[in-house]
Amino acid sequence: MSGWLAAADSLVFSAIFALIGSGLWSMVQFAGLQQRNWLETISFHLAGVSFTMLLWLGLSTLIMKAIAGSDPVYLSFLEKSVTFRILAGILIYFLQLTVFYLLLNVKELKERMEREASLTAMLREAELNKLRAQIKPHFLFNSLNSISSLTLSDPGKAQEMVIKLSEFMRYSLSMAEEAMSTLKNELYHAGLYLDIEKVRFSDRLLVDEDIDTACENWPLPAMILQPILENAVKHGVYTLSGPASIKLKVSCNEEFLFISLTNTFDPGTAPRKGTGTGLKNVMKRLSSIYNRHDLVSITRNDSTFEILLKIPGKAQVN
Repeated sequence: MSGWLAAADSLVFSAIFALIGSGLWSMVQFAGLQQRNWLETISFHLAGVSFTMLLWLGLSTLIMKAIAGSDPVYLSFLEKSVTFRILAGILIYFLQLTVFYLLLNVKELKERMEREASLTAMLREAELNKLRAQIKPHFLFNSLNSISSLTLSDPGKAQEMVIKLSEFMRYSLSMAEEAMSTLKNELYHAGLYLDIEKVRFSDRLLVDEDIDTACENWPLPAMILQPILENAVKHGVYTLSGPASIKLKVSCNEEFLFISLTNTFDPGTAPRKGTGTGLKNVMKRLSSIYNRHDLVSITRNDSTFEILLKIPGKAQVN
């Protein structure tokens, strides 16, 4: 048998098998979509390998006979090698089948992981929206109750408080769809809140701020400061008959923004009852956004109460 016929034989049989084998990927996908049981799947692929062998050997043999003509040496070799070709073809068929099923499983696993990641993101966003939605009504109800009281005792202050509250709510609504804000925006928001409370408590509320201006553009969750300020007022100013102080200190390094809020309180006064919604929401939001549980620490001394927030940098948001 001449060398060119041997090369032609190898090329033709390999090319025909490759063309037929490319359709095996579609067969594997079809079998996977049908979700057959193992017996049906085996039967399906036994039929598939039988059809593949017949088609492959038939086409390849016809083409090679046309190329070789009446060459007796090659025709004899072709006849004697049929059994070997069938066994080799079956082996290659099932090797391809194994590879394609692995690829199909990888594809399905990737799609499943993408769906789960999408659902997880949707659930987390829904939870964050729920927590943010609880904050605004919680503060609004308290403010409206205060305005109602002031309308009788001090109408002028009630009017001032309504104006401040209007500006506060305008800001809150503008941030309602944003998960993240900046320290500068949050400090402005906190200032509006404290202005409202100063109208109510006048000289009794003393605010001391120590803000590192280098941190103003640090990203942090929108409306994260207002609940802890509200907690400081409720458990600080309300418990003291005289002046009550609130100290807000903000600093940062390369990894974290540190927000410390300290308020004085009367240790002899019974703690005010409340639902604890504000602080719980802050903890839950930070935990959900950053996937960490060490971002809020609380320190209580004889007459001071401190809440420390650690806000990771933007690169650390999950």
